[in-house]
Parts: sequence; structure tokens; C-alpha cells
Amino acid sequence: MLTIAPVPDAVTRRRDEIAVLLRDALTLLDNDSHAAASCLQKAAELLRDKAAETPPVAGGLAPWQVRRVHAYIQEHLTAPIRIRDVALPVRLSTSYFSRAFRITFGVPFTQYVIHQRMEQAKRLMTTTTEPLSHIALSCGLADQAHLTRLFRQTMGVTPAAWRRRVQDFPDVVADAQAVSEPQAA
Repeated sequence: MLTIAPVPDAVTRRRDEIAVLLRDALTLLDNDSHAAASCLQKAAELLRDKAAETPPVAGGLAPWQVRRVHAYIQEHLTAPIRIRDVALPVRLSTSYFSRAFRITFGVPFTQYVIHQRMEQAKRLMTTTTEPLSHIALSCGLADQAHLTRLFRQTMGVTPAAWRRRVQDFPDVVADAQAVSEPQAA
């Protein structure tokens, strides 16, 4: 029986190209930080190009709601953030907000909040000498173990190892941070 493999569409090709660039950057990071930075820059450009051509999605949050949600999350990163508390200022029920949030941001609410907490932790690790236990509390997490578990799940490395790598290669990390921020569609 003959099977015909589907031809990858533009989205699949772009995703694969970005994945290759990121994998190459990780491989080059220890030996050639400038080549790694170049790979990360190319991946960031591909992501920016995709974001620019993506039209607004029906059923998602309105632009004013996106701004309010993002502002609320950023203001409350140090405390527990419940979905009902975020849905209230944008005048939506919790269930509708949950669906609209996923459509707009492409990820579930809790995953987005975790990502924002990890980005905050990365900013604090690069700009302060605070111990990881204090950084965990500053990001609204229970303790350092909670930070370590979530950080390893999202970044693939422990916060301490990431911090050491940043101290060794600060220019590469700045380029990588431009790639990692999810944007509303």
C-alpha cells in the first residue's frame, strides 16, 4: 500500500525551522556564544514575523481586555492569582474568560501565569543577587522547591544552573529573553 506523506504547510516549516535554530543555539552555547546568539536572533525574527501576520482571532479577548488582564497579572505576580479575580475586571464569567483567554494567548490561563512568574524569576536572577528562596517568594511561589520544580519544567534546567549560565554568557541570555515571551494573538 502506498501512503503519501502530507506536504508540510508554512506553519509547520516555520515551527521546525525555529526548533532547529533553538536546538543549534543550545548546542553552541558552551563553545560559541556569538553563533548561539545569532541562532536565537534568527528564531526571534521568525517569531516576530509570524506575530505580525497573525490576524485577530474571533472569540478571543478584546484589546482593552488583553491590556487589563496583562496588567492585572503583572501587578499581582507576588500573590496567588485566581482566574475569577482576573475575569471580574474584564466583565466576563470565569468559563467564558477561560475559553477567550486560551483563544487569545494560545495557552491556558494557569500556564500563562506560570510563564509570567518564570520570566519574573529570570529577570530577578539576572538583575539581583537575592537568594533563590527570596526570588521564589517575590514571584508568588510557595518556596524555593516550588520555583525549582516549575523552572525545570518550563526551562529544562534548574534556576541555579540557569543563573550560573547567565553569569557566564550574559549577551546570549538577552537575545533568548526576546524569544521567550508569548504574545496575544
